[in-house]
Order: sequence, then structure tokens, then C-alpha cells
Amino acid sequence: MLNFELQTETAGSSALITIRGDLDLQVVDQVTEALARVESDEPELLAIDLSGLSFMDSSGMGVIAAACIRASDAGRRFAIVIPPAGVRQAFERTKLSEVITVTDDLATVYP
Repeated sequence: MLNFELQTETAGSSALITIRGDLDLQVVDQVTEALARVESDEPELLAIDLSGLSFMDSSGMGVIAAACIRASDAGRRFAIVIPPAGVRQAFERTKLSEVITVTDDLATVYP
């Protein structure tokens, strides 16, 4: 049984994807599909809430990095919200934290 849950919501021109459990190779296609659906509505902001994440492997990092690139290309704001300590460290080690907004307060980026 997978330890994974994904929810999407929108508020005005902003979209929020909340991922709980494990973001790994087993679910990366589901996350990619959810991102594509949300991105097709062309939100001005796309935030991904990782507060309930228990594990993320390199495929999960790749999905987030690709979403960030697409957001930049589309002129969309992109943010990661409340990543667990280990995930935050991975963003810092890979320097993704230098190109992705990472915040501990959802209210600063999402209505």
C-alpha cells in the first residue's frame, strides 16, 4: 500500500498542491499529471505544500525542479511550503533553494 496523498485547490489566480507521504518513483507520474492539470489553468502562483511529506527521493526532486522551470518559462510564481528538515536540506545541498522560493508560512505565498 502506498503512503501517498495528493490534493489540489485553487483560490483566485493561485493554485496549491498538497503532497503527503512519500514522493518517490512510485508516485512521480501521478504528481506530474496533477501538476500538468493545474498548470493548464495558467495560475499566477503555484505553491506546493510539503508539510506532510515523510520521504522524497531524487525523482521527486526532479518533478519539483521541472515544475519550477516550467513556472519560470510561463512567468508564474512558484513556491515550496513547509518542507520537512531533510527535504529542506536536500534543496539547500542541490542549490535548488537558490532558485525556488522555500517558505515556512503558507500565508506568505497563498491566499
